[in-house]
Amino acid sequence: MPTEERETLACGLVFRSVGYHGVELPGVVFDAKTGTIPNEGGRVEPGVYSAGWIKRGPTGVIGTNKKDATETVVLLLEDAVAGRLQPKPDASAAAVDALLAERGVRVVEYSGWTAIDEAERAAGEKTGRPRIKLCSWDELLAAAERIASGKTS
Repeated sequence: MPTEERETLACGLVFRSVGYHGVELPGVVFDAKTGTIPNEGGRVEPGVYSAGWIKRGPTGVIGTNKKDATETVVLLLEDAVAGRLQPKPDASAAAVDALLAERGVRVVEYSGWTAIDEAERAAGEKTGRPRIKLCSWDELLAAAERIASGKTS
């Protein structure tokens, strides 16, 4: 049940999941019917892991996701200790940026995320809700790119 209670936590990185049906990733086995990545306890294969809805489908609550993620991390750590993980030769931020650019991935920077957040809050305000979630990639990217282009609406 939503409350007005808020808590601020310091963190270095936040991921937000969008939508209710998983999307296939190139090179990763995918079950289009369930929208999940087939796995055993979160391990797809050594070096490839899943958690949350992409692991089990759109079910559960935050507590379910925490338990689910813990199960996956245990397997990831087992693989690391057993030497089954093969680190990439260059996993620097610049290398990741170059790979994303090479693949034509539309990257959303923090300023774009704040634009998405503002758009969702503004849509919610019109209906007396805290926010209305943008659910399609097109809506999300349009909101994020408005900040880059200097447009506000």
